[in-house]
Amino acid sequence: MRDEPMTADGLVLRRPHPGDADLVHRGTHDPLVREFLQAVVPHRDVAAAEKWLTDIPPMLWETGRAAYFALEDAATGTPVGWAELVDLDPERESAEVAVWLLPEHRRLRTAKAALRLACRFGFERIGLRRIDAFAAADNMPSQLTGAAIGFRRAGYRPALFRSSRTHLLHDAVHATLVPEDLC
Repeated sequence: MRDEPMTADGLVLRRPHPGDADLVHRGTHDPLVREFLQAVVPHRDVAAAEKWLTDIPPMLWETGRAAYFALEDAATGTPVGWAELVDLDPERESAEVAVWLLPEHRRLRTAKAALRLACRFGFERIGLRRIDAFAAADNMPSQLTGAAIGFRRAGYRPALFRSSRTHLLHDAVHATLVPEDLC
């Protein structure tokens, strides 16, 4: 899988490196990230986040199981968030996408650009034919962001995932995107 950075709409999507430890540490401690994403384990400190970045994303990239990305402002190089394509399935040419932004960068325009870049990477660089997204039923900003770039609602899944913060089960809206619908 080609992993050169992609740039569009003022953002850079690139493979993460140990220097992104502060970004990952902050994101894994953010209450909204932990509430609405499953399996987000808060790193105890920046050094633990750096070790995770050194070990886990490269291994998952190399085995073709997931693609993790740091997102940064193209003009300043400032980290703004994280994106990932997980559950990569080469036989079905599909994956699941998730994106989070640091609180000071949470705007619809930035969220759309980040999600669009992650999906473009999946379609153009990995050769996916379908990308799925699951948003908590009560997380309307994520659902609107997906719809704004072409995701179509595909279903409703009761008690699909457990919050990483409160451990409550969230019902989820399932949406899917094919290359022809990406806008």
